Amino acid sequence: MNDFFQIFYTIFSSILLFLALPNELNLLGSPLLGFLSLIPLYIVYTNLNSSKKAFFLFFLHGFLTHLLSSSWLGYFKDFAALTLGASALGTGLIEGACGILFYLPVLQTKNPLILYSTQKGAFINLQKIFFFATLYTCWEWIKSIGFLGYPWATLSSCMYKFKIFSQIADITGTYGISFLTSFFSALVGESLILFKNISKSQNPKCIIFSYFNACMLWTTLSVLTFFYGLYNYTVPRKPQKILNTVMVQQNADPWKLSIDSETILLSEKLTEEQIKLAQEQDIDIDLVVWSEGCLKYNFPNSYNYYKYNPQEKPLIPFIKELQIPFILGGSVSQYKDGKRHFYNSTLLFDTDADYRGYYAKIHLVPIAEAIPFAEIPAVKSFLKNALKVSAGWTPGKQYVYFEIPCHYPKEKPEQSVKIISLKQTKKEQEKSENAVPYIKISTPICYDDSFPDVMTPLAKNGTELFVNLTDDSWSRKKSAEFQHFVVSSYRAIETRTTLARSCNSGYSVIIDPSGKIIRDMPLFKEEAIFVQIPVYKRITTIYMKFGNWLPFSFSIIFIAYSVFCFIEFQKPEIKSERKIKKSKKFKNKNKR
Repeated sequence: MNDFFQIFYTIFSSILLFLALPNELNLLGSPLLGFLSLIPLYIVYTNLNSSKKAFFLFFLHGFLTHLLSSSWLGYFKDFAALTLGASALGTGLIEGACGILFYLPVLQTKNPLILYSTQKGAFINLQKIFFFATLYTCWEWIKSIGFLGYPWATLSSCMYKFKIFSQIADITGTYGISFLTSFFSALVGESLILFKNISKSQNPKCIIFSYFNACMLWTTLSVLTFFYGLYNYTVPRKPQKILNTVMVQQNADPWKLSIDSETILLSEKLTEEQIKLAQEQDIDIDLVVWSEGCLKYNFPNSYNYYKYNPQEKPLIPFIKELQIPFILGGSVSQYKDGKRHFYNSTLLFDTDADYRGYYAKIHLVPIAEAIPFAEIPAVKSFLKNALKVSAGWTPGKQYVYFEIPCHYPKEKPEQSVKIISLKQTKKEQEKSENAVPYIKISTPICYDDSFPDVMTPLAKNGTELFVNLTDDSWSRKKSAEFQHFVVSSYRAIETRTTLARSCNSGYSVIIDPSGKIIRDMPLFKEEAIFVQIPVYKRITTIYMKFGNWLPFSFSIIFIAYSVFCFIEFQKPEIKSERKIKKSKKFKNKNKR
């Protein structure tokens, strides 16, 4: 294949993947296009003939996919060039580096002594297909972890509508979904190559048998995934507790940083409307949630400020009057180690409107919220004077839980264990049995809910309900809101824990442990909902216990295979074959 077609196929694959992902025309993406999106890239992979070309083509694929699917990053005002341009370049470089690894297995499969031998030929197509799928899965893992991790534009993001297929996330995380999807693309790509070239093969029966083995492997894994997903998606789940919640979507302009009175007054109005609606149904509200960043002044210092502001209806007296706990998005300022730190936070207020504490966002958005080496004076000066920006937030380092009183369902679930203790009097025991239930909530902020390394420890350490506070409204694009939602929805499946997302402009939604939407609000509208959020019995999933075991295992397999290739290449017959091949290439070049 000449260079023009290799570049064309790479670009075509990027476009297909972009269309498969949540976008402005198809907000939840297309599973069908997701299955087909890597076919052109697989054809490129099978025709790689140098590490330099492998790097360039996979760099191009990563760069274009990111640029197309995350174009909304360009709306981040002062950071637009960094958030979109630098992230696209970084993504391309990482995929380009992985592209060199894609080239290594192809070297082995192109060796004539192996390709056409009766003994090993039966496995060669299976090797090609399997290693393409495993390496692409590992690439998605590499791009999704760490400080610079960006788990967007992944194959699993294309599969949200295919809910039954997504249920294996509680075993493999999103990487099992990516593996099966890329495996299918590789199978179809290989079938096109075989159709064209099978007549030239010296051993067509072995090659077809090898391809049949690959098809059988994918079919077996997919059938198991289907039945596992069907069971988990349809199994009835009975809630252990109910949290009667008002969630407010203010749809405020995030770039108006100085004054929050208008946002607070609107939020108060929407809150009162929903509380009144609940009262008409004779339901007591347990919690009110407003979105990320709705309060602009730092706590705890600004507590007194909010006692008297907004002047029309001050916030603190408003909370006290309602006698309902509030979780609000804001910021916290603390003086530590000789300098002042600012934390993007969720703030908890009790029924008496006392400020009880905060959770600080752990995984900050690289560049936009945290800039590497920003504390170095020269870098700090450059950011301030040349780019007119500051480094911003300090990451939180602590898992924080808010324990909120809630309700039991109409039919209170029976406890599997009951203790009748003589340490208590009969009245004390009756009182404890009829006590108000409490629920342990964790409040990941915005980007936090995209990362298993934040959400999984929260779940393992006691979270019964995730309440995510987000503000993606700066993007002004529907696709940005839905891409974030789709990525975060897998955290509910991985941990089998209900996830509520309270967003400034959307996508505000409640998702149950199988990924089903319980309630939602339309994008970019001032709205609020009263919802009875179901809270289910905590379980420890395989993914919670073992984490990213699948891509890690693939990495080990690839390393072992690479060692095998190196040993195999040292054999005299293969060395001589490679010398002959090189001399033929050299002669052909001289003839030209």
